[in-house]
Amino acid sequence: MNFEASSEQQEACIEKIKEAGSDDVNPIYLLKKPIIDKKADYDYKDAFVVLMPKHKMIFINFGDEDDFEEFQEDFIEDMGYISKKYDFIGIVGRPRKWQKEFVTEIQYSSEDFSFKEILRKNELTDKELIRRGDILISLATGSINEAERLGVDVPNNILDQIKRKIILFDGEQTKFIFDEPKKKRITIQGLAGTGKTELLLHKIKELYIDDDKSTIAFTCHNVILADSLKKRVPEFFNFMKVEEQIQWEKRLWVMRSWGSYGNPNSGVYSYICNHYNIPFSRFSYGNTFDSICKRALDELNQMEDFEACFDYILIDESQDFSEGFFKLCEKVTRKCVYVAGDIFQDIFKDNPSMVVNPDFLLNKCYRTDPRTLMGAHAIGMGLFENTLGLRLRWLEDDQWEACGYDIKREKGEKYIELYRKPLKRFEDIDMSKSDGVTIISSEKDKYLNTVLNTIEKIRENNPTVLPDDIGIIFMENSNDNFELASKLQLLIREKYNWKVNIGYETKEKVEGTLFISNRNNVKGLEFPFVICIMQDALTYDYSIRNSIYMMLTRSFLTSYLILPDTAKNINLLEEGIEFVNRKGFLKVEEPSDDEKRNLANAIINRGNLHKSLFQKAEEIMDEMGVVDKEHRDMIHQLIRVRFKNKENDENKLRKFIQANSGALE
Repeated sequence: MNFEASSEQQEACIEKIKEAGSDDVNPIYLLKKPIIDKKADYDYKDAFVVLMPKHKMIFINFGDEDDFEEFQEDFIEDMGYISKKYDFIGIVGRPRKWQKEFVTEIQYSSEDFSFKEILRKNELTDKELIRRGDILISLATGSINEAERLGVDVPNNILDQIKRKIILFDGEQTKFIFDEPKKKRITIQGLAGTGKTELLLHKIKELYIDDDKSTIAFTCHNVILADSLKKRVPEFFNFMKVEEQIQWEKRLWVMRSWGSYGNPNSGVYSYICNHYNIPFSRFSYGNTFDSICKRALDELNQMEDFEACFDYILIDESQDFSEGFFKLCEKVTRKCVYVAGDIFQDIFKDNPSMVVNPDFLLNKCYRTDPRTLMGAHAIGMGLFENTLGLRLRWLEDDQWEACGYDIKREKGEKYIELYRKPLKRFEDIDMSKSDGVTIISSEKDKYLNTVLNTIEKIRENNPTVLPDDIGIIFMENSNDNFELASKLQLLIREKYNWKVNIGYETKEKVEGTLFISNRNNVKGLEFPFVICIMQDALTYDYSIRNSIYMMLTRSFLTSYLILPDTAKNINLLEEGIEFVNRKGFLKVEEPSDDEKRNLANAIINRGNLHKSLFQKAEEIMDEMGVVDKEHRDMIHQLIRVRFKNKENDENKLRKFIQANSGALE
């Protein structure tokens, strides 16, 4: 929501507030009313409220004192209503009590106005007051947290401190949720953990309640993620106290992108084909999703008296799509298409010349320890292994900055330093006793003990850890890993009396259970701790490295990466990760200009260079939506007989899988 000054005095005051600035962790918010309460409308315009973590609410007046007093009363009364609505009265108390602790008044004078001095005088030092003050800010700015999760007291251990930390939207996030769209397509990019899906849920809620006639579609590429999102939407609406009933498949659709011919509401494309009575293209050899979207768009462009069928379409994980799908969505949308994706995965695709220029750039990762994110990026791009000449990717300065990094160079030095700003989620928490990423080597026949020992270490260091605080993720869809999952399920239940959820079977995260799954079923999930398991050799295939990045960034405290002890470069990874954990930044050798050009050219063809027949088959089945484990196993068996692991022609492989997957259904 844009803040507009209503007088020259207010503009001058705002400039002084900007000059005083804020630190890297604590933002400053200027409000004329609580953002989330759109029905609230105050007649008095000559005042605003300054909100900043660790400080009181500062009401600044530029006009009549009597009207200003009424403005304060209205604002505080509305805050009381909001805190009651979202169940925070028991934590923050009633307004008549917290008003004395958290509210200060300032009559603006251009001559002696010093915002730095005002902040100093109104700083909060008591931990409990700081916590309650942050909750009030979250309620005023629409960054609603779950009252039950936050609890009523200040936790005394790292795990609970982070789990119960109050999350506040920054300016970009707030504008995305509450601003009106100004063009047909709005793009939002951010790293894993920047809250993209959460923001889309907030946006859906705002669009749904603002206009009771609006029609909205929420979509993504992955079948399992689409099912997960369909469950999350009603849960989110309930949490946000939305009174309107969801009118499924009348006003709101949550579905994958392609869908099936027999069920128009299973996908955006299938819905479009049914709604406009145009041919539906099934998955087949030579039929890419991009090409069928372009053909559908051509059909629609030839129609007379065409009318859009949706008001809004929101697309999650946009890096999984190409331009054809975006243009088709724009065609069938009256008002706006919101496109959200992972900027790092976009940069890492085979497009070295891409320009980072989204409408909303989220480069602050609110979920993950910055050290984890740095370690995940470095492993993903092969930065620690540069001494072997095996770096996979390098980013230009604008791309590093778009990913949230500050760059430090010394003239004449070949090494550069990459820093990430501290995050409020980890503010005031001593993280020196924990690591962002931990590399663990294991002998092939000892993976079971290695995983169990890692769980035991987590339990010893975190006495309050719960089963659903831990996620175990496999890289490979191999029999070795499926057998390992079965053994872990039995031993964890026996040793800790914990329930275990096999995610690739249930296709969901179940409360009160330890989660075990493969890399195909973890998008959108987060855990305090993840244990990532890779039993094959660590290759330099960029899709594998990108998967490692995705897996490692599922945690917000520590990620454990278990690799085979035969990995030749494991010592380099350990040294690099140890440096990041202890120093808190990346120090890497910058390539020469020639090396940068070579990396940019090589990325185009690297995708298939090192892929095994098994890996290609896995990716094709993921694309086709073959999720049943037994079906996948049978297809792999047929491939081994037909191709004998020698022929590696992807086109023939795709055609073979398509034919046999249909026969198995």
